[in-house]
Amino acid sequence: MAATEQDLSTLLEWALGRLNRPPSVRDLARQARKSERSLTRHFQEQLGTSPGQWLLNQRIDAARQLLELTDLPVAEVATRVGFSSALNLRRRFQTRVGTTPSAYRRVFSRSQSS
Repeated sequence: MAATEQDLSTLLEWALGRLNRPPSVRDLARQARKSERSLTRHFQEQLGTSPGQWLLNQRIDAARQLLELTDLPVAEVATRVGFSSALNLRRRFQTRVGTTPSAYRRVFSRSQSS
């Protein structure tokens, strides 16, 4: 693994552990000790996406897991994965997943079937 790939994987782990705070692209660049422009270039080369889009995707994926595995209210799910509000989560979730968080939970919840 090239040094920049290793640096990026360490950065991704760092960011995943902080989704609830939520890290910004500026925070990622600062943590990686790169400029935002350089970080964006590395993300595009290695992941095929921008840092901001990667963060959004990780937040949506984390929200999906919480919706599947817990009975937390949507507002709490939003807070835990770094969205500023339940409305923001709902909008982003609808765009990415094609359904609302509540409808997703009704179909995929593992906590209700236990």
